[in-house]
Amino acid sequence: MGLAALRHESRAVVARPHLRVVRPAPKPSPSKRRRVSHATAYQTFVFFAVAVLVVATLGVSRVWLSVQATQASIDSTKLRQDIKNERYRGDLLEVQQSALATPSRILAIACDTLGMAPATSVTYLRRTEEVAVSPAPVSDVSITQPSVGIWERAMDIAAGEAQVLLVGDVGLASSR
Repeated sequence: MGLAALRHESRAVVARPHLRVVRPAPKPSPSKRRRVSHATAYQTFVFFAVAVLVVATLGVSRVWLSVQATQASIDSTKLRQDIKNERYRGDLLEVQQSALATPSRILAIACDTLGMAPATSVTYLRRTEEVAVSPAPVSDVSITQPSVGIWERAMDIAAGEAQVLLVGDVGLASSR
């Protein structure tokens, strides 16, 4: 057996491009890698801390608003109850006032306590002209000449005094 024949040809030598050596980028030192790692961890921590703080603030504000709403509801209920009690008290006072202002009670008080008696005759006074509402000064009234103004003023004073005496138990307390 024979060996294969090798063929030798002369080849032209092709020029190779100029190669240069590229040095690899310097690897960061272990301490620099740690610093980068710590900075990333710190940024992540700050982000999550801010997120937790925002969520906690929202939760606390929601609880605070719920407490305020509950307090307002309690105050509202208390005010409604107070209004109901005061209306009831006002109704009782109206009933008492109507009972104290009955004509039969006033007649009994006038007869028993004040010694008054029913009128035997009634006299009506008629005014011929309208008198001004504003009272005249006392210095203008002449004592020697009685006038219609003095008579009207005396009647108003007497009616006012009778009304004061006949108003409820407070008026009667001073006479007993």
